[in-house]
Amino acid sequence: MLRKANKAPYAYMLTLAVVLLTCSFSEYLGGSGPLSSLLIGIVLGNERDIRQMLRLKRPEDPSVDEGLRRFESEVAFLMRSFFFVYLGLIATFGNVKTIIVGVILSVLLLIVRYGAVLLSTIHSELKQEIPLMWITLTRGLAAAVLATLPMQYAGVDQTFSELSSTYINIAMIIVICTAIITTIGVLVFQHKKD
Repeated sequence: MLRKANKAPYAYMLTLAVVLLTCSFSEYLGGSGPLSSLLIGIVLGNERDIRQMLRLKRPEDPSVDEGLRRFESEVAFLMRSFFFVYLGLIATFGNVKTIIVGVILSVLLLIVRYGAVLLSTIHSELKQEIPLMWITLTRGLAAAVLATLPMQYAGVDQTFSELSSTYINIAMIIVICTAIITTIGVLVFQHKKD
């Protein structure tokens, strides 16, 4: 169906409509809407491999065209931007202890990452890339999303309601610190390479 609609000017909207309908239908039947949306994404993204596994004839043009990929990247950027704006609105950096804990955790992440990189490149040909692999430890959207989980359960348990803002504040400090560490580290290693 998508391949036939790919010729239309706004075919990617049909894909979005199918995903939303599938999500709604799955929720109506008592299933998981987000999981059904994920499954559609996996099938569309791996169409070539799935057709090869099922020994089906390969189509001339894939179901996922450049318009859909561009639309997906724009929606992903928009969601990331809105989420970080939302986190910026609810995060506060007034407590010095929270800032110190966030900085200490960022440094611990850097140290643990260094050990993990050394351990994983023992007999590797990537020895010259160790500094770059070590320093790129930026935390981002996943850490920020997980930091909001205690806030979602604040009504269930008193402990969650007391600690939810602390989790968000520490996560935001870690995101900012790791971004600063990565930026400075990449600049230093690039300067040493030159």
